[in-house]
Amino acid sequence: MSPGRSYKAIMQQRAALPSKPQRVHIHAYERILRICAEIQNGNYPTKKALAELHDIERHPRTIQRDLDALKHRFGAPLAFDKARNGFYFTDPDWKLPPIALTEGELISFFAAERLLRRLGGTSAEVMLARNAVRSLAAHLPKEVVIDLGALEEAISFAPEPALDTSPDVLRKLASAAAKRQTLYMRYYSQHRNQHTEREVDVLLVHNHLGEWYAVCYDHASSQVKDFHAGRISELSNTRRPFRVPSEWNAKEYIESGFGMFRGGKAIEVEIEFDAYQARYARERSYHPTQQSREISDGRLRITFKATEAALGQIARWLLQYGEHAVALQPAKLREIMREHLQQALELYE
Repeated sequence: MSPGRSYKAIMQQRAALPSKPQRVHIHAYERILRICAEIQNGNYPTKKALAELHDIERHPRTIQRDLDALKHRFGAPLAFDKARNGFYFTDPDWKLPPIALTEGELISFFAAERLLRRLGGTSAEVMLARNAVRSLAAHLPKEVVIDLGALEEAISFAPEPALDTSPDVLRKLASAAAKRQTLYMRYYSQHRNQHTEREVDVLLVHNHLGEWYAVCYDHASSQVKDFHAGRISELSNTRRPFRVPSEWNAKEYIESGFGMFRGGKAIEVEIEFDAYQARYARERSYHPTQQSREISDGRLRITFKATEAALGQIARWLLQYGEHAVALQPAKLREIMREHLQQALELYE
C-alpha cells in the first residue's frame, strides 16, 4: 500500500472509477423492452397490469425487479403518477440502450444462421430454432444487418445455394465493426481472378439473400467496397482504431444500387408488368425505394432508384419475367435488355 493512503481511500477511489454495465440476460432484456413499450404508449400501467400482459405473464415481484433494473441499471426516467395510478417516463423520448452481445454470442448466432440455412424444412424444431435466431438478431450491433425475411424464406423451404462463410470470419468482421478496429484481409477477387491482400475498416456486415458481405473502407483504393465474406481466406485484427467517415450512412448505402451491385451515377428505373405478372408483383417489394402505380387495364408500373453500375444486374433480374415485364427507363437499361435478348435468340437459331 502506498504511504499515506488508507485502505478506505483506495476503495473510495476504485468505487469512483467507471464500471462496465452489468450483463442482462437476453430474455429479461426483451421483457424490459416490452415493459418500456407499454409505458411509452401512455397507458400508465401498474405492476399488476404489466405482469398480466399476454407476452410477459410474470409474477408482480419479477416486474418489480424489472422496474428497478430499468431505473437504476439503465437510468430510465421512470416515475409513478398517483393520479393516474400508473408508471410513466418523465422524458417521453427516452430509449432503452441496446445490450452488447459477447463475442461468444456473436459466433453462436452466425453458426446457428449457417446451420439453419443448410437444414431447410419446416419441422417444429427448426421453426423454434429459427425464432431463436431471429430474436438474437434483434440484438446484433447496429453495424450488422441481416435480411431476416430472406433468412426465414431460406430455412422454411429450401437451403439457398449461398457461398459458405465461416462463423468465425463473421464474428471477427462483426466484432471489428462494433469496436472500430482495422483488419488485415486476404481476399479472392473474382474480377481480377487472384488473391489480394489489403487493410480494411469494416463499416457494415450485411446479409443479402442469405449471402454475407462486409462493406468496408478499403485503405488501398480509398473507397468503400463490398467484399463477399465467403471469399476471405485470412483475417486478423491490427488493433488499430479507425473513425467512421462523417458522410457514411448505412441506410442510404444499402438502398443505393440493386442488391449488392452499386456505383456510378444515380438513376431512376421504371419497369412495367403486364396484367398476368402484376398479380404476383403487387405482393413483392423489389427495392427499398420502390414506388408502384396501377394501370387501368391491370398492368403495374414500379419505379426505384439505382445506379449505373447496377444496370447489368437489373437486366439479369428482369429477364426471368420474359414477355411479362418490360424496362421503360432508363434508355441504357433497354439497350442492355435488347443485347441480352438478341444473344439469347441467336442460341436457338
